[in-house]
Amino acid sequence: MDPSQQWPYPQQGQPGPQYPQQGQPGPQYPPPAQPGPQYPQQQPAPQYPPQQYPPQYQQPPQQPSYGNQPYSAAPYNIAPNSAAPYSGPPANPYASPATGAIAVPPPSRSKLPMVVIAAVVLLAVLAVSIVVVALSKNKNDPVAGPGTAPTSYAGPVDPCLVGTWNQTSYQKTVDLTGTDVDKREGIGKVKMTGGGKRWTIKADGTAVEDDSKTVYAGKDDKGRSINATFSGNTDWSIKTVGRTIEYAGKESNASVVISVDGRKAGTINLEPNLDPNNYTCTGDVWRTSNTDDPDSFSRFDRVK
Repeated sequence: MDPSQQWPYPQQGQPGPQYPQQGQPGPQYPPPAQPGPQYPQQQPAPQYPPQQYPPQYQQPPQQPSYGNQPYSAAPYNIAPNSAAPYSGPPANPYASPATGAIAVPPPSRSKLPMVVIAAVVLLAVLAVSIVVVALSKNKNDPVAGPGTAPTSYAGPVDPCLVGTWNQTSYQKTVDLTGTDVDKREGIGKVKMTGGGKRWTIKADGTAVEDDSKTVYAGKDDKGRSINATFSGNTDWSIKTVGRTIEYAGKESNASVVISVDGRKAGTINLEPNLDPNNYTCTGDVWRTSNTDDPDSFSRFDRVK
């Protein structure tokens, strides 16, 4: 039997167990629970400031030892793979090896002047070209120049000249020196302009010059108005060689009346002029000029 389950018996002289009297409550089994011991609740750990550690002592940079050298002449520290120690200024590439004399290097040339010069030359060439074109145009428009010879043809005359032509413009310096009119009026040379002459040219080279409507006018050196009014016809035999017309006169009854300031000064009977003329002929325009007077010209338009 478990000893804890045995009832203990009182020893002699000790009171026995006390039992409840009648009417009193007996012992309570099991005895009511007694509160256990109270333990303190867990508190959060205290916050401590971060521990400060003393700064690490840094070794000061070691200064190179220069031995007994003066303070102001510390040697250069030559590290591996570094440049060679300074040995004075670089050699002058323009110094003479023999004398050591230093020559001044030639100044560098700027490209700007060359560009300016090229632009000026280009403008000059352009200006000359414009002048040449203008002169060529002026020469080939009112005045017939030598030009290029036409293609070959079977007859004596350029086929372009065959047809009837009206003179629409004319310019020439007319020399009246030695004529009766000049002896009386002292006219001399007069630069005249005008038109009205008509030419009819055939393929065999025969031609007729009609002066019934030809009128020229100009001023002499004295400022007087000089008019030349033509009349009559002249028969010709012509041929073309290159860009030149050669004339052979047959018969003429042409004459011209000279007037000075509107007053008739005299009449001159004309003889055929056999001087050759330069010419150009393109389509419906025929131009002529005198070989000895580059300022003279005549323009003829084809009559359709």
